[in-house]
Amino acid sequence: MELWNEEIVKKSGDILLELKNNADFVLIGGWAIWLYAQTVKSKDIDIYINFNEFFMLQNFLINKGLSINFNPKLNKYECKTAELDIDIYTPDHCNLIIPCKEVFNKKLWKIIGGFKTIAPEALLILKLDSERNRHETIKGFKDRMDILSLLSKAQINKKLLSQLCKDYHFDLSSLKNIIAKSSMEYSYFFPQAENLRELKKFKIELLKKMYIN
Repeated sequence: MELWNEEIVKKSGDILLELKNNADFVLIGGWAIWLYAQTVKSKDIDIYINFNEFFMLQNFLINKGLSINFNPKLNKYECKTAELDIDIYTPDHCNLIIPCKEVFNKKLWKIIGGFKTIAPEALLILKLDSERNRHETIKGFKDRMDILSLLSKAQINKKLLSQLCKDYHFDLSSLKNIIAKSSMEYSYFFPQAENLRELKKFKIELLKKMYIN
């Protein structure tokens, strides 16, 4: 079950594969969640990239008739098409809570499905911060579904997660509310989501997994 238009999702996936074959980057966002959890695919593409690879990426997109523009307000690069957006963060231009340069410096990534993908602990923090900023929107709903499916499917190193929260002054308290108060979000990856008793048990398991009291 997909949240977005299937044709757009397929186009996004095809572009992502082409990008991987033409530049080296760290994948973040919804596609990173999908690689870890194999639940709902993404419409947009979000990446961290170093400058030497950035110019290779730029040349590839230009050859496809696409251009990269800098968004000074959000301190990131963007490539927009009629159907989807590609958000590009570099060491010098990144507005996210976990800076691009530190992901490269600390090697906060893994190879998942052939992609260099941000570590799940860092991805969880990025998604929680994103959800907080767009809680009431459809993308906020997707953020919560991503957060819950990542927590359910991925192996989370709680020691690393705790250290990252300290390093970037991030409070995990919102995670407990997302686990407890979400409802329809579970239907995208938990087969027994409509069974309230089973859903309650599943929520308790997620809380225990993170030792959230």
